[in-house]
Amino acid sequence: MTIVLALRAWGLPLPLPGCPLRALTGIPCPTCFLTRSALATLHGDLGEALELHLFGPPLVVGGLWLALVQGLLGRPLPAWPWGRIALGLVLAAFAYWLVRLAQGTFPVQLP
Repeated sequence: MTIVLALRAWGLPLPLPGCPLRALTGIPCPTCFLTRSALATLHGDLGEALELHLFGPPLVVGGLWLALVQGLLGRPLPAWPWGRIALGLVLAAFAYWLVRLAQGTFPVQLP
């Protein structure tokens, strides 16, 4: 995924699949606009990134941290409660999605 984001950040057109939930129902899924938010973060446009999806900048920071710890330093991940952290992130993303649905604050819908 990091390679795909880097290639898109350099302006290469890549045919990425769309959101199946949005294609079938017209309702964006909890991760809709997350890739665009991560790309905006990588371009340094934090305002646009946060407008697209609140979790984009933390995703980029987490990916860079993971690349540093495991990729460059070769250390194992800390012994944190990863299952609880993942569950918390999923619940937070779901709650954020519900708020966006209720307020209608999704960015411009694309086909």
